[in-house]
Amino acid sequence: MKTSFVIMGLPASGKTTFLAALWHLVESGETECRLKLDRYDGDLTYLNRIAQSWRTFEKVPRTSQVGDVNVTIHLLDRATGEKGAAFFPDLAGETFDQQVEGRRCRTEFVEQVSVDDGILFFINADVKDDFLSVTELNAKLPGGGAEPEAEPAEKSAEDLLGGEVAEKATVSMHEWEPKLLPVQVRVVQLLSDFLRPPFTLRRRRLAVMISAWDLIRDSGISPDQWLAAKMPLVDQFLKSNEASFKHHIYGVSAQGVRLNDREAVGQAAKLESSRRIQIVSAESEGHDLTVPLVWLMSADE
Repeated sequence: MKTSFVIMGLPASGKTTFLAALWHLVESGETECRLKLDRYDGDLTYLNRIAQSWRTFEKVPRTSQVGDVNVTIHLLDRATGEKGAAFFPDLAGETFDQQVEGRRCRTEFVEQVSVDDGILFFINADVKDDFLSVTELNAKLPGGGAEPEAEPAEKSAEDLLGGEVAEKATVSMHEWEPKLLPVQVRVVQLLSDFLRPPFTLRRRRLAVMISAWDLIRDSGISPDQWLAAKMPLVDQFLKSNEASFKHHIYGVSAQGVRLNDREAVGQAAKLESSRRIQIVSAESEGHDLTVPLVWLMSADE
C-alpha cells in the first residue's frame, strides 16, 4: 500500500519550517525516526537551503519569497514497510487566503487533492485576534472605538450646513470585507470546500498541526484542548463532520525556540538539531516529526 498526502495552511502557519525540519530529519540520519527517506521529487537546492537556514537558527524563507516550488518527499516506514509521499504544493499561504476571499483555486490543486489520501493542515498558535470578543474586535476596526460627540442644544442654519459638510468629509463608512475574516473562519471555509465540487466528496484523513507549540508548551493543555478553547469553530466543525474527516490533532514546534530569544537559541544550539523538534499529541510527545505522517499512512478508512 502506498499513501500520499498534501500540506496546506494559511500564511505564516509553519508549513515551510516543517518541511525544512523534516528534510533535515530524514536526510541527515542524525537521529532515529519512524520514517526514512525513500526518494524525493523537486528542487534539492531549495530543500538544502531551507534546511540550512533551519539548522543555523535563521528565519526559514517562506514559499512566497522563493517562487513556485513543488516538492514531494517519498518516505518508507521502518516498522511496516509501508510507503507514503508528502506533497508540498507550490502554493504560498496567500494562495489559500485568496481561495477563501475570492472563492477560486488552481485546477492543479483540485486534481492533486482528488488523488491524495490525507491532509496536513497547519494552524499557527500565535494568532491573537481570533481570541477577541466581538466588542474587542469592533474596537480594533478603524473608527470602531470612537465615541459620538454630544450634540449642542440648538444649531443655527449655518451650523447645520457646516456640520453636514464636515460629517461627509470626516465620517468614513468602513464596510466589511472578506480580508477581515478571522483565521478560524478561513480554516473552516477551506476545509468545507472539500465537501462540495469541484473537489471529490469522500472521507479524508486530516492531521491538524498546531505550530509554534513552544509558546503553549508550559500551559499544561493538550493540542485538542487548545483547539477547543482557542478555535472553537474549527473544533466544532471537525466534530460535526466525522463522516468527511478522520482527524487527529498535534502540537508541533519544528523550530523549537523563538528566534528572537537569544538565550533560548543559545541553549538550543547545544543540542543535536533534531532534538529541538517537539511533536505533541493527546497520547505522546517526543522529537520524531514523522509521527503525524505515520498516522496518515496507517489510519483506517
